[in-house]
Amino acid sequence: MSLKITLRQNNIKSNKSYKKWFAQPVHNEEIHTADIAERIQKNSSFSKGSVVGVIDDFIQEMIISMHDSHTVVIDGLGRFDLTVESEGVDNPQSFRIDRDIKKVRCRFLPAGKRNIDGRVTSKLSENVEVEWLPENK
Repeated sequence: MSLKITLRQNNIKSNKSYKKWFAQPVHNEEIHTADIAERIQKNSSFSKGSVVGVIDDFIQEMIISMHDSHTVVIDGLGRFDLTVESEGVDNPQSFRIDRDIKKVRCRFLPAGKRNIDGRVTSKLSENVEVEWLPENK
């Protein structure tokens, strides 16, 4: 298994990297809960339906917890929490949630460790093999 890449040229004239080529990952397909459940079923004593049920319940609990202002930490994967985007106001008393909150987003911070140079290495992307998409060889 490896991450497939191809090259794409930057065609944005206003960008300082105009006409330069950059690696871009190629994603072949999506993997959904049922697909993951089927894979887990093959390596456990649980049925696919049981695994799907647990995953669905887990997601519901994550949503409820984040709506209740909790950060959800999934050990080995990362942290999920909700953030808000809002308009700035001159006076705190004039802030209105219905008018000034523009977006609520889910933020994901992958689990990782900080290296000596200060960079964070994510467990999700450690030791990933990268190779050309077959048609680009």
